[in-house]
Amino acid sequence: MLDTMTDKRNEPLVSIIMNCYNGERYLRQAIESILAQTYQNWEIVFWDNQSIDDSEKVFKSYNDNRFHYYYAEKHTVLYDARNYALSKCNGELIAFLDVDDWWFPEKLYIQVPLFNDVAIGLSCGNYITVNERKNNDISLRAEYRSLPYGNVLNELFDDYFVHMSTLVVRKKALDELEHSFDPRFNIIGDLEMLVRLCSKWTLASVQLPIAYYRWHQNNTGYKTELLISDEFNIWLNEIKDDEEYKKLSNYPKFENRVKFYTVLKLLYDGKKREAFRQKNSLTIQQRVKVLIAMFLPTKVIKIWIDRS
Repeated sequence: MLDTMTDKRNEPLVSIIMNCYNGERYLRQAIESILAQTYQNWEIVFWDNQSIDDSEKVFKSYNDNRFHYYYAEKHTVLYDARNYALSKCNGELIAFLDVDDWWFPEKLYIQVPLFNDVAIGLSCGNYITVNERKNNDISLRAEYRSLPYGNVLNELFDDYFVHMSTLVVRKKALDELEHSFDPRFNIIGDLEMLVRLCSKWTLASVQLPIAYYRWHQNNTGYKTELLISDEFNIWLNEIKDDEEYKKLSNYPKFENRVKFYTVLKLLYDGKKREAFRQKNSLTIQQRVKVLIAMFLPTKVIKIWIDRS
């Protein structure tokens, strides 16, 4: 592999998108992990979503012509911000690094050659979770025993196994989509876009961990409580008649999971009578959870959503 990477003319430029909103606390570690990459033909597209901390100061403290800073004209939802950052990218390949995560040094070096196969439109990899909600506990194992490879559309409807900070996408694949990220969503925008990508392109997965994911109190999914239920229902309503998705063996499981989220959201909102009525469409195991949740504080219901 070393020989194939030494000729700079054969090294595609990788645009690394860093969307930031008040990311000062972890930003330097994320940036240092990019600088430590053994693959060096990259640029950083840093989209500052009107941070009010010292994120700008931290980023601009690096004197490197590969660093590109952009300040948003207005604060937007994450997926609008991702789209703005995409419009500034010059690379043939697009990578993403959230400011609270960081990479293994070989991350890009491993993934970039996978795109020599013209059928590959995107690549993801395994990762290690750093649990800041539990005394910075660092797992000693990868998050997944194995990741799907190839045509993974069916697998995505069973388990969203792609962590954004491990993702690399061919720019051409993004350009062929009708639109990239859907700004209506605040949680499921990554999954929704990847489903559309994987309807057309093959995914190359890396089984070894290539990134660290920091799980803390300010993760977007944690702060937005049960909004995921509303977003899934919007998406499901739009794709429910799509024959490509309906023929997938895991699609009914996805529909059932959305129903489960919906019932838990009803409980969380205090609508126990409606939740009890809708529970009959769930699996036996899910019904048991719902019945237990009826007698528990909403805080516990939220934990089940986080871990479901």
